[in-house]
Amino acid sequence: MTDDEIAKIAQSCFHGCPTIVLGSGASMPHGLPSMGELSTYLSENMKTEGDTEGDAWLLVKVALANGDHLEAALEGKTLPASLLSKIVSLTWRCVNDKDMQLLEAAAHDGNFALGTLLANMFSSTHSEVHVVTTNYDRVAEFACNSKNVLFQTGFAPGYIQTWESTGRVKLVHGAKAARVVKIWKIHGSLDWFRTADDRTIGLPVFELPSKDHYTPLIVTPGLNKYEKTYEDPFRTTINGADAALKAASAFLCVGFGFRDQHIHPKLIERCRERNVPTVVLARTLTEEAKDFLKNKAGTNYLGIELSGTGSRVYSPTCPEGTDVTTPDLWSLDGFNKLVL
Repeated sequence: MTDDEIAKIAQSCFHGCPTIVLGSGASMPHGLPSMGELSTYLSENMKTEGDTEGDAWLLVKVALANGDHLEAALEGKTLPASLLSKIVSLTWRCVNDKDMQLLEAAAHDGNFALGTLLANMFSSTHSEVHVVTTNYDRVAEFACNSKNVLFQTGFAPGYIQTWESTGRVKLVHGAKAARVVKIWKIHGSLDWFRTADDRTIGLPVFELPSKDHYTPLIVTPGLNKYEKTYEDPFRTTINGADAALKAASAFLCVGFGFRDQHIHPKLIERCRERNVPTVVLARTLTEEAKDFLKNKAGTNYLGIELSGTGSRVYSPTCPEGTDVTTPDLWSLDGFNKLVL
């Protein structure tokens, strides 16, 4: 496959103003932890109390030791509420530590390929761009800030942010509606919390508030994540993400493993319905991502992963993949070079 053929598919995706789907692989280049690193952090820092917590956590540790990824290790296990609370707190701390470091770097000299891409997507007549993400971190928000692009996550602006499920907050520029990136964080965010009196608020903090007064609103891997998402802010956020995915004229998936039942069924449905241009980028494509590309993405797709010093490219003409010498095509920087 030639560079021109690769660029042609990438450009058809870009010109379609894609709905962007971000997985953990999109944040890892910025120093955020992988699922494997999160697993290690949980294993090293978890302190259980009593036999109930200890026995339940032992099952998770055994699954991880046997090679299960964190999602599989937690799935299908009945964990006591106290242990789930500890998993949430440790997950928050693990991601927050790296997120805080990234803020410092971003404030100093932020360089985000995602920010560059989003700013260029607004060079046309588009007034909204949708980003759907399973990540808790604020990489997408920092990326918008790096190019002075406005964004919304469902909360009113401010230091103490109220949840606006009705969408009453509108951003305007002069007399016109402002161009805005709508970030749908379906598994929550580091700055979302539930108060002791059951209110949902946003606090842009980098230290975990008192657990007696605030509970982080992040949905950790495992079976219970599907239970928690019936409540706001998750319910409204997922509905917004669903609408963005169902109406998408193209998809750009970055570092997404296609293991999340909230997202990838909607991708499959849209590709079957409209055969929209779809690009999937990852350092290493998961088997689930490869299956999606080969069997469910239609006939207008491109998948790219790292291969040695070059890249491996998957397309309808090369469904098993072919190696090309062009480096870094699998990264968002590489994608930008193809389309900008």
